[in-house]
Amino acid sequence: MKLAGLLLLAAGCAHSDAFMAHRPVGQAGPFRDTEPRQLTLNLGYDNWPAWTPDGASVYYSSQVPLPGEQDRCIDLLSHFGGTRLEVRCPRDSDGVTQELEEPTSDGTRLAWSEAEVAVTVQAPYAISIWTAPVAGRAAPQRVLAFPYDAPSGKSHAAPLYLQWIRPGVLLYLGAEVGGCCRTDTLRFGEQVVLLDVTGPAPVRTFVPGTERASAVARGEDGNSIYYTFYGDTRVYQQVLATGAVTVLHDFGAGHVARDPDVSGNHLVAVVDGKPNVQDLVPFGPVQIDYGGTLVLVNLTTGVETRLVDSERYYRRPRFAPGGQRLVAEGYPYVISTISENPPLADTSVVRISDLWILEE
Repeated sequence: MKLAGLLLLAAGCAHSDAFMAHRPVGQAGPFRDTEPRQLTLNLGYDNWPAWTPDGASVYYSSQVPLPGEQDRCIDLLSHFGGTRLEVRCPRDSDGVTQELEEPTSDGTRLAWSEAEVAVTVQAPYAISIWTAPVAGRAAPQRVLAFPYDAPSGKSHAAPLYLQWIRPGVLLYLGAEVGGCCRTDTLRFGEQVVLLDVTGPAPVRTFVPGTERASAVARGEDGNSIYYTFYGDTRVYQQVLATGAVTVLHDFGAGHVARDPDVSGNHLVAVVDGKPNVQDLVPFGPVQIDYGGTLVLVNLTTGVETRLVDSERYYRRPRFAPGGQRLVAEGYPYVISTISENPPLADTSVVRISDLWILEE
């Protein structure tokens, strides 16, 4: 498969329709002679991209760049750009911030996570998972509330990487939460969970061997998952029916892999960049991730292609169904030199993200 890229740049101005400016770049391998094109433009966050089942459009979470509540909505945008559609968005100015994130569609139902927090600086989050029919404006249904106790004895206070693994079954990484409130909350992966919502009450299944995972993605067959661990060089695959675990790819000593996704015989992952791995009491080993380099791997040959970009790091890449497109969050960064002996290089990463896309 030969891919030609369309990199979609983030810039600092008010949220609007797709930004169509271009600048030339040169990439080796499958992204040679690519041209950047901006998909989203926001002073706030545009993140958690997820493809529609037909691969034509992207759901994502967008922050309303207004003072006060700063709600986050779920929007839908064609891969061509154009006019975004607000799918779910809090509208009441009620002193409560509602952050709708991690949208995922199986074609029939849309699922997302929702975090509510009062505007008060020290207010705690209330987090839950919701679903609603894709068509129409039917009232959403809350299917799971957090926190709850996992078999490890840890408390799962939030979901990460929410996605449909197959009809009626959601996949997510149960996460611990560090900090109390909107100003200092960090989320750390604790264990991968399957959530069956086909019955009258949701049923959780905790996937063994995934404790302290840093990210998870569904397999295209709906029967396997891919995941990474804090500070680890490898991407793992587990067959859910048998529990069989294999190393899908090892990026080698000195590299940290996270945010994997697989389409056909291609793996994409975020490697290197600025992952901060540390031992944090009382959680133990954790990883605070500011993004890194997108690396595409041909799983047949093992050949790696790094999508080098001197202006930004990336997080949470996702292949469209069929693998013809790839979308990711982009975070601008600057490397500066600190006057020490010897001089030190310091990387500052902008925490605000927009979406970039690569197309065949």
